[in-house]
Amino acid sequence: MHFAVNRDVPQPNDRLEPAFGLLDEIRHDPVYRLTYIWIGGSASPEGLADWNLRLGQRRADALTRLIGDQTGLSAEWFRTDNLGEDWTSFERMLASDRRIPKRDEVLEILRSTPDNEARKRKIRDLDGGQTWQQIIRELFPPLRNARMVIVYQRPKNDGIGAEAAFPAPLLRVAEQPLPAAGLPASPEGGCGCGKWLIAAKTNLLFDAALVANLGIEISPCTHWSLDIPVWYSPYNITSRRNIRLLAVQPEIRWWPEEALRGHFIGLHTHVAGFNIALDDYARYQDPNHALWGLGLSYGYALPLGRAQRWGLEFTLGAGFAKYRYDAYRNRENGQKFASGSDCYWGITRAGITLSYKWDLSRKKPKN
Repeated sequence: MHFAVNRDVPQPNDRLEPAFGLLDEIRHDPVYRLTYIWIGGSASPEGLADWNLRLGQRRADALTRLIGDQTGLSAEWFRTDNLGEDWTSFERMLASDRRIPKRDEVLEILRSTPDNEARKRKIRDLDGGQTWQQIIRELFPPLRNARMVIVYQRPKNDGIGAEAAFPAPLLRVAEQPLPAAGLPASPEGGCGCGKWLIAAKTNLLFDAALVANLGIEISPCTHWSLDIPVWYSPYNITSRRNIRLLAVQPEIRWWPEEALRGHFIGLHTHVAGFNIALDDYARYQDPNHALWGLGLSYGYALPLGRAQRWGLEFTLGAGFAKYRYDAYRNRENGQKFASGSDCYWGITRAGITLSYKWDLSRKKPKN
């Protein structure tokens, strides 16, 4: 049974009805005896390993529930295995598929690199990610599955039963399946909700301008996140230069692959109080009426390091900002000489941001 990317909701499958029919036939057969039903769940190797591990278990559980609901079989008839990222089937499929232009290089990486995360990095680095994206499109979809084997016996007087199995699924069982015991299933959700990622961030462009800032990004779902940067600089840079800000710019983001990795687009709003002097002529501040506006942005998040907890994010956005201002002479006790309001259209968000993230959905297996 196949699943959509990052999902554990079974897709329609014509092979299930014959399987249900065979189960019913075995259960009522006067000679053969049903022993158990083996269920294995797996995920394709893109994305975070911890998430894929949990996804494999959730898919095995989903197929188990579906069979139980359709047949009335209780939980003791099932044995489940969490196969995690199905690298074994991927290598077998790749070896027989000549559509992948760098197939031989990828096979060499698989055979010479035992660490799965290192495998991903090396394949992505082959040609700027083109081969990796083709593999995701053409080879990975069948790996997002749950498979089953029906085991039944024919009792004999000598106690030795002839064991048979339901015809093998398209993808064979991995040689070393990961144990399912103790691995908790994440809350069900069509978009991968339950995978909580949190990142602490600082925008290096504002740091370089001596504007203190700190942000937090929260992702409760695979493709969505909320970024909340805050700027607070109550100090003067020099006697006639200052960028005093108290501002916040929340942004909701959509990630086509997975949150906090790769490309994203965002919709942000901004609210800011300001007191700014950038030259000797004037100092501008808001008259107790905050600047506000909206904008759209595009960006790219690049994970760093072996554990990929650190990251760099590059983003640029445009929109509008409505504001009022009072202008003062830029000197000590300078008098106000103008007031006004305006609507700015242009760049509203820019950043080279350093981040560190935590996966709050990670749980250790029980002993």
